[in-house]
Parts: sequence; C-alpha cells; structure tokens
Amino acid sequence: MTDKGKQVDTSQVPDDETQSAFTAVMPVISDLLEIGTRAFALGEWEEAIDSFGQLASITEQTFGSESPRYADGLVLYGRALLQHAIEQNALMAEKTLADAATGNLGKEEEDETAGLPTKANISFEGEPDFRQIESLALEDAENGESSKGKQADTGEEEEDEEEEDDFAAAWDVLDLARVIQAKATDSKSQLKYAETLMLLGDVSMESENFGQAVKDFSEALEVKMQYLDDSSRELAELYYKLALAYEYNQDTSKALELMNDVERILGNRLKIVQASDKDEDVAEAESLVEVLADVASKIEEWKSPQKPVDINAMTPEESAMAEKAKAMFKEAM
Repeated sequence: MTDKGKQVDTSQVPDDETQSAFTAVMPVISDLLEIGTRAFALGEWEEAIDSFGQLASITEQTFGSESPRYADGLVLYGRALLQHAIEQNALMAEKTLADAATGNLGKEEEDETAGLPTKANISFEGEPDFRQIESLALEDAENGESSKGKQADTGEEEEDEEEEDDFAAAWDVLDLARVIQAKATDSKSQLKYAETLMLLGDVSMESENFGQAVKDFSEALEVKMQYLDDSSRELAELYYKLALAYEYNQDTSKALELMNDVERILGNRLKIVQASDKDEDVAEAESLVEVLADVASKIEEWKSPQKPVDINAMTPEESAMAEKAKAMFKEAM
C-alpha cells in the first residue's frame, strides 16, 4: 500500500496540473496493463503478477485507495495470484503421483512430502462451460484500470510455502477489493462486487475452506439475482459453483437442489436461442445441449454414492501401487 500523503490531492492541485499528471501516467498504466493481460492469457503468472503489482501501485497513488479503478486492479492482481497458486499446486500433485506410481521417491523426497501443505490440494477441473467467453474483467482498461501494488515473493522459499503465500495473498487482495466495491450501489459496480465474491469463493474452494466458499458464493448469488435474468449463463455458473461448494461441504441434498436451478436456467436459455436462426445462436444451442448433459451427469454422480475400490480385484502390481500411493498421500496430508 502506498502512503495516502503521496496520492494526488485534487482538491489542492489546479485542474490543469491534475490533468497533466493523469495524462503523464496513463501511458504507463496502459503499457503495464497490456503486458499483464498478455502474460495472464499465456499463463505466465509471475510476469502477470509483477505487471499488475506495478499497475496497482501507480493507480493507488494516482486515483486513491478508495477508487473503483484501484479495486478493479486488485481483482486482476488477485486473479493472477490465484491462478499461479493453482498451477504450482497441480504441478506438485502430478509429480507426487508420478513418483508414487514409479516408486522413485527417495528417503529425502519422502521426508519432504510430509511437509506438503494441507490447503489448496484440490483441482476443480471439468466444470461445464457456462459462459461463452471467459472475461478477464478488463472492460475498463482504456480508462487505466489496473491492479494492486504488492510485489510477489520471489525469495528462495520452498514451493509449498510460496503456494500458501499466493493463496493467502490472493485472499487478502480480493478481500480488499470487496470492501471497496461494496460501497458502490450502481448495477455495474454491484456486478463487479459479485464477481469478486466469486473469486473469493474460488480461493476458499482451492484452500478446502468449503464453509467459507458457501458463504462467498451465496452472497454473490444474492447480488447477481437482482440484476441478471433467469436465463443468464452467468447465473447458472454461480448456482453451479455454490452447488459444488455444498457438495464438498457434505450437504449433497442442498447441492442437488441448486443443480436443479442450474438445469432450469440453462433450459430457459436454450429455449431462447433455439427460437433464433442466427449462426451464433445455433452454435450456442449446441453448446448448451452439451453443458446440460454435463450437468445431468454430475447430478447422477452425486445421487449415486461412490463405490469403494476393491483391492482384491486388482493385480498384485496394481494393489502394491495403490497401497504405496495411499501411504504417501496419507503422509502428505
């Protein structure tokens, strides 16, 4: 955070000087925003974090720590931190599985697995594509929006500590954005506020804090229901996220209720696009049919209790590998 004394005080600076300051800083903001956005799209999280961090520092000094532009920047920064942590965690999980399967864990590596973080070890892959285009919340980029001026920790720490730092930092950054955005009452700002609550829910899910995820997604749903109609794919996505949080929080009955809402909303949308002969609507209808099939499959999965793996039905090699993986993951957790 920057010192408020360093912010531009527009009440004491003449309009022409204020405008001159803004004019001078906007090209810098634009360049860094472009770099960060490109890095984010390419999955180059560290560069995205660095660029968005610099952007945020500038926007805080220029527009103030209560500015909606600063809040938008915090969201960009928090998203980059979250994605970086998710990727690093996935890589660690893949390496652990590979080592368990091949028996390549040495004594030193086995000792290291005991220190794996208990948080952020779930990857929620295979979710239905509720939105046609994934937005990076950059609709106001031309106005110089950016992200928070914290620098990523690039010290020589252990990977697991860096991941935990990223998850914790992502939460702090996004929570600060939430506080700023909650003060605005117009529909556009409220929808941004809801998106931030959803990101906080994503952090909680990855950190296995499912109760908090239920709270965050529920609050986001309350906001979005005020502004989105009953055929919005965004609304369906949020219902799905909330259902997933309830399922992982051991409340399958509530999760199934919410999945019925997902089906209902997507069904409403399907009826609308099926009534049109436009190419884009025809394509969306095909996409919705696939999404609805995925949702139906998930509902059946949750209705049917998982069957335990029959160790006796495995080959000796498979059984030994399963036991080795089980023991290793028990240590890791």
